[in-house]
Amino acid sequence: MKKTQIQKHFLGLAGEYLVCAELAKKEINASLTFGNHKSIDIIASNPTNNKSCFIQVKTSNSSRILTGFFQKYKTGETAHPDFWIIVNFNNNNTNFYILTHVELANIQMQINKMSEWSEIKGGVDNINLKSIEIYKNQWDKIINFLI
Repeated sequence: MKKTQIQKHFLGLAGEYLVCAELAKKEINASLTFGNHKSIDIIASNPTNNKSCFIQVKTSNSSRILTGFFQKYKTGETAHPDFWIIVNFNNNNTNFYILTHVELANIQMQINKMSEWSEIKGGVDNINLKSIEIYKNQWDKIINFLI
């Protein structure tokens, strides 16, 4: 692997482990999934009622985050994670942005100037942190989903 690929790999793993740690602090079980072609990074569950959810984690150390959203989710019915957590490392600070799949779809559609799923265009989808600032630390979404 090239050095930049290794750095991206470890950046991504760091974000996934940090999300698991944050969920554990909130008394939610969280397990990483492993593999080269995984579509879910974390499975989280409530130990008292066995409800679970699937989480996709995207990690960045810049203000732009590559989502690849519509390259992977061609229709609204395509199997998808329940939540997306964007982890941003910035100047020794770590920030978490918690979005449902639908919330991220709507933001990505707005950025892509799409009015419906059938208007998918070329390129690789990405978002800017400014577009998701209101989702910062909304851990209650996951906790309430698992109640």
